[in-house]
Amino acid sequence: MLKILFIDSVTTGMNPDRCAIYRIGGIFTENGEETKRFELRMRPFPGAQIRDRSLDICGESRATLARYPSQEEAFADFISLLNEQVNLNNPKDKLFIGGFNTDRFEYTFLREWFHRNGNERFRDYFFVQTIDLMSLANFAVLQRRNLLPDFTLETAARQIGIHCPGDDRYECITNSRVCLDMFYSVAKRFGVDEFKESPAIKEIFKNF
Repeated sequence: MLKILFIDSVTTGMNPDRCAIYRIGGIFTENGEETKRFELRMRPFPGAQIRDRSLDICGESRATLARYPSQEEAFADFISLLNEQVNLNNPKDKLFIGGFNTDRFEYTFLREWFHRNGNERFRDYFFVQTIDLMSLANFAVLQRRNLLPDFTLETAARQIGIHCPGDDRYECITNSRVCLDMFYSVAKRFGVDEFKESPAIKEIFKNF
């Protein structure tokens, strides 16, 4: 059974030790079918480094962040979501983390988020290896990668035939959905046939 959480987050900066997640959202999938989607917002932990640019690009302000639920409340909600998807009594029942640049970003921030909330069961919920669509898309376009002006999510998605709504590029659910579609596209290209069995995936693949 293949379980993937396609996830995206927005943080107050780039350093997971000093900065905080303030938006996180994603789509849970099981054997290619969506099982649940979520989006959580939270205020940064006390003393978190907050870079103004990280707020400006999302149209946030420090006053807005202060009105969000606490980190502890959001983390508890996230754990409840995970417990619906993962059976902790079965060590083989885990989620892959899927997303764009997950190896260097989401994975490290999530792991630190668990640690900061006193929960050391991160590896019980997630595999160490991620499904990083930045790397997979790069592999799919190797021969023309040098011609691209950048390799943002929007650019990478467009190169493999996936529409990425630019106006919503900081919406976690939107980005997670783009990554999910990118994954299905790459899976098809490399002959991963088991991802084509569900009606939802067949609907996606009919355009390729």
